[in-house]
Amino acid sequence: MDPHDAQSSLDDIRRFQDRTRKEIVRQRFARPYVLLAALGLFVGLASLDLQNPWSTAALLLGFGLYVGVGIVQEHRALVHRKPAGPEWLFWAGLLAGLMLLFGVFRIAAWAWFALPAQGLLSQGTLAAAATAATYVAMTPLVRRTLQTITRRDGGRV
Repeated sequence: MDPHDAQSSLDDIRRFQDRTRKEIVRQRFARPYVLLAALGLFVGLASLDLQNPWSTAALLLGFGLYVGVGIVQEHRALVHRKPAGPEWLFWAGLLAGLMLLFGVFRIAAWAWFALPAQGLLSQGTLAAAATAATYVAMTPLVRRTLQTITRRDGGRV
């Protein structure tokens, strides 16, 4: 084997690693999964303003759908990868940011529209819809960020 063949093989390996990373990110943000997760997020967050028996049922249904989508998505993925520390931090930050955004939207719904704190059409419902819509709208940005994180992670694929 001459040095040219060895370099060619290394270039092929790097190209396949890049393709694998792109496939991982593409699978994580497939449109049906993003839309179902947004629906689960909406139902779970909107349930906070409902009366007690409905609140518990909607909370379990909404966040169960959100988590279930992630589990099904990981189970059906063609490429599996163990997330590293920065990726776990990214996901935790994303969830914390969504919860903070929900709080901001809820305060805005109270201040601008004077919506009641309880009931079906309330501050929480409007804030949940805005949070879910933001989750869907920021998917391209999140996709690029996750691709950068997986690329920085070096040789882990």
